[in-house]
Amino acid sequence: MKKIAFVCSVLFLTLCLTSCEVHWFDQSYDVHWWVIAVPTVLIFVFVCFFAGKMIAKKEYRCPKCHKNFYPVWWKAAFSIHVNDDRVFKCPHCGRKGFCKPADD
Repeated sequence: MKKIAFVCSVLFLTLCLTSCEVHWFDQSYDVHWWVIAVPTVLIFVFVCFFAGKMIAKKEYRCPKCHKNFYPVWWKAAFSIHVNDDRVFKCPHCGRKGFCKPADD
């Protein structure tokens, strides 16, 4: 829930507070909000997508049933983590908690 609130607040600030005035060689230009907001949102989506894809390539092991599984990329991108351990729901037994990578 904290990540969702953080993402929403960053998105809100990006969309609302990005209009600015640029001074370049003694000339003043008004930069509209979308000139800053659109690339920022695209970069955020790009980073989340590729980070999730990279994390989802790892195989994780459930500590309860000891079966290995690959997470979905969007769950991997937004999962709570400490080092390599991530919170996932096991597709086999349904346990939700920290799972270690299977290669450990």
